[in-house]
Amino acid sequence: MQLAQEPLVPGVERDSSAQELLEGVSSLIRAVRCIDHKHLMPGNGLRRSDASVLKVLMRDGEQRGGEIAAKLGVDASVVSRQLTALEADGLVSRRPDPADARVGLVRVSDAGRVRLQDLYAAYTKQLRAALADFDDDALGEAAQVLQRLARAVTEAADSVRRSNSTGD
Repeated sequence: MQLAQEPLVPGVERDSSAQELLEGVSSLIRAVRCIDHKHLMPGNGLRRSDASVLKVLMRDGEQRGGEIAAKLGVDASVVSRQLTALEADGLVSRRPDPADARVGLVRVSDAGRVRLQDLYAAYTKQLRAALADFDDDALGEAAQVLQRLARAVTEAADSVRRSNSTGD
């Protein structure tokens, strides 16, 4: 459904389909964030950003902090601070990289794995309750579309980043 609206900037054509998608994704993000993990699992102590780091480690295995930062689209110093806190909490462990002892490899600990799994189980339960009117097929189709959109946007951003870094 396309809404006929005036362009945000006079003289610049408005792409209503892309704008509706952007607004829909923004609304979905806000709605999902309303399922606040601090209230789901008091005492879990994981911030959203910590959960993101742990998720990357669980999905992709042991890696350097810089790799995690690149996957999350944040500065390496941000991830470095997070890893220090996560290590102090026993949720990750580090060891020297055999290929380059100046850097370390990080992996999620068993405690980190359990905390993240518990958090996502609680999130999933809340999300399932909120989406009770949708059957598994509808949820699966929605997930596939969202994943395709995410890949396309990520690839476009990576392309822009590469061309900016090479000066093309």
